[in-house]
Amino acid sequence: MPVNNSTFYAMCNLKDNPFRSNALFDDDPRLAIWAGQTKEQNQLQKFLIRSRAEQVGNTNLTLLYGAYGTGKSHALLWGIHWLRGITDPGKSAAYYVPTLKKDKGRLSFGGAFHDDLIQKTSLVDDALHYRTFLSRCVNQYTSEKSSGADVTADEVIQALIPSVEIYNFAKELYRYEKRDEMQTFLSPKGQTDYQAMITFTRLVNLFVHEMKFDTEAKRFRQSVHLMIDEIDALVQASTKEVLEVNDLIRHLYDLCPSCFGLVLAVSAEQEILPSIFTEYVLTRVSRQIEFKPFDRDAAVEFAIHVMDENRVDPTTQQSGAFPYTREALEAILGQLTFRTPRKVVNVMQQVIEESRLADLDPSNGPITVSQLDDSGVLEEVL
Repeated sequence: MPVNNSTFYAMCNLKDNPFRSNALFDDDPRLAIWAGQTKEQNQLQKFLIRSRAEQVGNTNLTLLYGAYGTGKSHALLWGIHWLRGITDPGKSAAYYVPTLKKDKGRLSFGGAFHDDLIQKTSLVDDALHYRTFLSRCVNQYTSEKSSGADVTADEVIQALIPSVEIYNFAKELYRYEKRDEMQTFLSPKGQTDYQAMITFTRLVNLFVHEMKFDTEAKRFRQSVHLMIDEIDALVQASTKEVLEVNDLIRHLYDLCPSCFGLVLAVSAEQEILPSIFTEYVLTRVSRQIEFKPFDRDAAVEFAIHVMDENRVDPTTQQSGAFPYTREALEAILGQLTFRTPRKVVNVMQQVIEESRLADLDPSNGPITVSQLDDSGVLEEVL
């Protein structure tokens, strides 16, 4: 009888089977693993970092495209994880929308704003933290200017934030100290797509606005980033919805003139993009990044990286390709005709479980190609 899975994973120097479905939660350790080509990673990092105030501090619209399973969704989540790890000289805020397709299949930013940004991200908490930041700025400004008791917080906020539009928004936001109050303020019942977009862009502009004092300047966040996945839903959408979503993208870009990164992911080839995006959106794109399948060696390195990030003891020699020889991984992944990160994950997940069921024992040494072949594992998974 085969050993149970926990015993087999320990024999493999693995905490568990690391090849699982897409990472979904902020604390998922797999978000630290890049699932794609190095060139794609470098290009994405370049345009994410450009939006930070201490770098270029501009607005960047980045478009990720390519076939299904090439790692675009994971790249969005990886980007959020990577940005949150940058804390010097300040933090970035980053949010993820899995799809604009909401109730009854309608494409709705208002629905995504409420269901995803409000309910599932840190946006409401960030707004509350911004209120605390604003309160400290008010106190600092009052102290520096030796303002009397007759000077109100609203007047100080107006001095710190000269823009009428975001000053009025900041003044309202400042009134809400409790989470439920802030949530209702940001996402009231009956909020339209346009109203949700305006609220989001005002938050972005407040978060990155520089507060100027006598001896320093400070801002709540160095940049804000919004990642929107599954934009290829536009392929099946009506002409009206296509235009509405393109208008949304244009407004998000135009109404956030600095320190903002908008990243869109679409499962489509490059020649399809003009049927999804209007000319006025495509001309605003800072960079189009094509996500391509792995070659054999890149697929092997990806599988090794996933396993090494999940070792019980990463200091032993039981790392790298272990519990397999490198030749075994090359044989498995070399036979795939279309090596996407998703396919590599699915095949490797099955290989590990089939190896256990076939009573292969890595404690006696790495599992070889001939062992996989003789036990029927190769035939089972390929």
